[in-house]
Amino acid sequence: MTAGWSRPIDVDRLADGGEVREFNLPLRDLPRLVGSLASKEGSAHCLLSFKRERRFPVADIEVQAELTLICQRCMQPMQFLVNERSRVWLVSEPGAADRLEAGIEPVLVPQGQVVLSDLVEEELLLAVPLVPRHQIESECSGAEPEPHEDAVKQTPFAGLGELLKRS
Repeated sequence: MTAGWSRPIDVDRLADGGEVREFNLPLRDLPRLVGSLASKEGSAHCLLSFKRERRFPVADIEVQAELTLICQRCMQPMQFLVNERSRVWLVSEPGAADRLEAGIEPVLVPQGQVVLSDLVEEELLLAVPLVPRHQIESECSGAEPEPHEDAVKQTPFAGLGELLKRS
């Protein structure tokens, strides 16, 4: 049986009914996100609320997840918490986006159909940093401690000037 979040649903029906959909979406079911993850385990908790504003369907999206990414500083797995909220216009024709209120992102929904997991996956992709790394450098495994101010700073060409003077 196909999960309700993976089938196209009519956005007008969702908005007119003021529907609210709450579900846990397995991370392994998000093909565009999986390539960025160190582990496909876990799920995203999703809350999607639909309504109509200025005659257009609108979706309020809330996503909470704990993603396992690879820290680009130490190349080890790290946990990244996502707690995102956004509001999007659901438009079926590209020209309609130009007539909408600024500040709310339009999402194109071909033939007036939307796949709920696509909305969630887009939020997660936007939340993932381009260069994931531990917030604090000392959290990196194998990271060396910061040298004290008293430590002598070594530079690779420190003695080069003296050698040039001698020759």
